[in-house]
Amino acid sequence: MSNSYNYFVDMEQRFNDYRNGKMDMRTLHPMVYDANNVAFALRQLSQSGGRMALGPDGTNIKTLEPYSILELTEIVKDRLLNKKMDYVRRTYIPKSNGKKRPLGICSIWDKLVEKCIQLVIEPYCETKFVPSSFGFRPQVSQHQALAKVKTQCMTMPYVLSVDMQDYFGTIDADIAYRELWHIGIRDQVILNYIYRFIKKGYYEDSCKVEAPKGSPQGSILGPLISNIYLHRFDVWLREQGDCWHDSAVGKFHNKHRRRNLERTGLKIGIHVRYADDILVICKSHEDAVRFRYSVTHYLTQNMRLKINEEKTRIYDLTKEKMKYLGYEFYVFKPPPKCVQQKGMYMVANTLPQKKEDEIVDRCRELLRAVRKHPNFETIHDWNTYVVGIHNYYKGMTHFCMNFRKIGWRIKKLFYHTMERNVTFTQEQSYKNNFQRGGYRSWGSNGYYCFNGYPIVEIQWASWDSWLLAGGNGVVKRKNPYSQKERQQRPGVSIDDIEYLVRVSKHIKNSRLALFRISKYSSTKGISYLSGEYVPVGLYHCHHIKPLKNGGTNDFNNLCVLSELEHTILHSTTPERLYDLFPKKKKRIKALIEALYDKAA
Repeated sequence: MSNSYNYFVDMEQRFNDYRNGKMDMRTLHPMVYDANNVAFALRQLSQSGGRMALGPDGTNIKTLEPYSILELTEIVKDRLLNKKMDYVRRTYIPKSNGKKRPLGICSIWDKLVEKCIQLVIEPYCETKFVPSSFGFRPQVSQHQALAKVKTQCMTMPYVLSVDMQDYFGTIDADIAYRELWHIGIRDQVILNYIYRFIKKGYYEDSCKVEAPKGSPQGSILGPLISNIYLHRFDVWLREQGDCWHDSAVGKFHNKHRRRNLERTGLKIGIHVRYADDILVICKSHEDAVRFRYSVTHYLTQNMRLKINEEKTRIYDLTKEKMKYLGYEFYVFKPPPKCVQQKGMYMVANTLPQKKEDEIVDRCRELLRAVRKHPNFETIHDWNTYVVGIHNYYKGMTHFCMNFRKIGWRIKKLFYHTMERNVTFTQEQSYKNNFQRGGYRSWGSNGYYCFNGYPIVEIQWASWDSWLLAGGNGVVKRKNPYSQKERQQRPGVSIDDIEYLVRVSKHIKNSRLALFRISKYSSTKGISYLSGEYVPVGLYHCHHIKPLKNGGTNDFNNLCVLSELEHTILHSTTPERLYDLFPKKKKRIKALIEALYDKAA
């Protein structure tokens, strides 16, 4: 077991092994159904947002609880080797333009197998992906893609925007197989499983529909397959125009050669791709036209994708605005007194009017919910949404102006909602009272508190000037899975964690097996009653509210006890604990009452 705080798989070491060529790419499938890999996949599934969504067979994350890690390992092995998978349940979610996006919900068994495969092949793919790809990758964000667009548009104001029709739904299984082989994945078991995964059908209105093409949106493997599918396109497009300035590319390492290639008609362009949103930033309109022809020809002929000719267009940012990833870009000449390099533009990014209207409509819905039911849940929903859009848009040039405008549009409804039971205070206690909502940053002047909970005003937020400027959108990372802050926790050694992992594999409840390890680690092995360190060999995991009395295997219902403490608690005279720990009488009383169901 490696020195990692995920306790099951050291993804950092796995990435380094791939990069150094220490893995046999023809025999990867035993890693998929390794017990540690399955346990790590289960841990990540239990923390995902869609864990409770019911699949076509009515299963979700709770279905896996009665099984041990070893039993789940055998199930994953059987489904992988025999290519067993269920049809996807298709549903539709509304889009901003009024249309609906198809979403596939897989069974929990398929999600588990897909997650296990992803943990194995994703680190290898990360060693191959080019820096111009920003979507669905670890430690790469939309803001980095936006930063690169902003930086490059300072000197290159012509942008080719390529729009593909139903990209995920038109992925060809044969080409996906070819691209997986081309990138370096040679394990036939994994290749055959992914091939069948793309070709499997779906349920819609209780009817089975065969789908020979398309990666289901909402699946775990779908985003990774979409990046692999366009990887060779990224390499080809990067060699077409991106590499003229890149010293890391061998054939362009000589400066004079690059200059000569420019003079002989080399297309100069830098591309940015976030999933299927492709931009090619060019110096001239002629280069953009040439890129449009070559890019559309490559995607249609080599990748068998459909191009939306109406939405695929060339923008002159000096004359019009361009929308990309929720931002709106345009350029202008700097003022006369501004210190700016000759030939460079100033780039501004603002909030599109359509997106502003969507934010206003959503804010009104949330405020009406707060007004109707002024409780923690509705206020939490409002704060979560406001903090989320602040974090995403605070890199805009006119961030403060845009959100003050939004605040003015909903001002009447906001203050009419807060007119009762509202206070304005600077007391820290109100802030601490709302810490469970996950908020850390508030204004320095005070807080609006509604029914005792702080509520965020949408117009008050700080502009982050470095969000789209820092790093200029360049992805520089030695290892995307590294944990720089990783330190040895006092009282919990890696050997202790290894022991708990070995023991927990045999526990008949997988959820309890994982949380049992997490509880010991998070508490640093400190007993719930004595406050002293409990050796891992004497560690007992106690349910605060027993299962027979309606308790669960959740993290908050578990506590660390020593073998002696646990034995006395379950004996006929648990009152002896009062004499052993006189300072913990309140906790002991609660444990005894819950154990014997004596709570009022």
